[in-house]
Amino acid sequence: MKQEAFIQQLRQALEGLPKHAVDEIVADYREYIGDALAAGRSEEDVIAALGDPAKLARELKAQASYRQWQQSRSFGNLAHVIVSIAGLGLRNVLLLVPFMLYLVVLTVGYAISSALTIAGLVAVVGLGSHYMFGWPALDSTPINVTTQGHRQSKNVAEAAGDALSAQSDIKDVKVVGDRLVLKLRDGSKASILTHSGTIVIKNEDGQNKVVALGSGVLDSLTKTDDGTYSIRTADVVVFKLKDDDDNSVSIVHGSNNSFIWDIRDDNADNGHVRFEQDAQGTPKNVTLDSGDESVSIDGANGLSVKSGDDSVVINGASGLSVNSGNQSVHIGGLKGATLAGIGFIYAVALLIGGVLGLSLCIWLTRATWRALARYVHRQIDAITARLDGREQQA
Repeated sequence: MKQEAFIQQLRQALEGLPKHAVDEIVADYREYIGDALAAGRSEEDVIAALGDPAKLARELKAQASYRQWQQSRSFGNLAHVIVSIAGLGLRNVLLLVPFMLYLVVLTVGYAISSALTIAGLVAVVGLGSHYMFGWPALDSTPINVTTQGHRQSKNVAEAAGDALSAQSDIKDVKVVGDRLVLKLRDGSKASILTHSGTIVIKNEDGQNKVVALGSGVLDSLTKTDDGTYSIRTADVVVFKLKDDDDNSVSIVHGSNNSFIWDIRDDNADNGHVRFEQDAQGTPKNVTLDSGDESVSIDGANGLSVKSGDDSVVINGASGLSVNSGNQSVHIGGLKGATLAGIGFIYAVALLIGGVLGLSLCIWLTRATWRALARYVHRQIDAITARLDGREQQA
């Protein structure tokens, strides 16, 4: 091979390097070849001693990538050096395959560890906030009862649904802040037992009639121009309301400023809804009854469903009980622990596992970086030694 053909192939194989770097390499090899020819060597022998220009270009590219990595030690530059070295021979390619698999596993380890750490941290913060501040509330569980109609009988959910619809139909009473507000429609009658006496309000033909039994009892009742009456909830002991559609509501002022509501529809086969609210208006328990069928949801006693002699009781502490006549099944609950407590333990375990996993991945990354740096350094030294040997032969 002649000098110009060698230089031309070398320049083509060096594509991808900056032009000034290619010109510098070509100038150096022209000088090497010129010195060898001046020493009496034949052009063919000199070119043969330099070797294949394509392989020579790959080695020179690896050197250039290594110098770039030394100037800026980033993972991208190091990966460029490794790819350049892998292109020098089949053995290096075979070594690159398991290394790439290792990097995939390490990346997956980072992803899993990060997910565990974030999930554990969020769970620990959420459950810790629940234990310390009561937020978010984990004790209340939304329960939806959905049924389909049966021809034979009306079940408890349907009858209770009638009572709930009765509540929506009764527009005469509502609680606004700390006051009970009444706006009676024609045919409605309200009875209010207060600490001072009794107040009866009845609407007949659009006119309200008020009867008071007790000294100064009317002082607690406020009337507005639109015919609305209101009274402080703290003054109410018992409140009863019934409209002309046989819908009724009763409110009993219980202990600790709680209210016990009872909503009935007299046309719904004795179905009614009863629930209790604390002083902040938060429901404490709900009971839906229809004859001998009932559903009860209580914060302390859990969920209870009864139909005649059959019953199902679910309680976080005592477990699950199913009774049917003389037969019963009981599955014990958790003693000394709650689901939130177990969740907190799992959350801490997730957080610890995630942090340990991240620590291991970071340690492996540092160890891999050092091992790759040593490997690249040895490979570049070997390439440099081969290039120097060829130049001396040339």
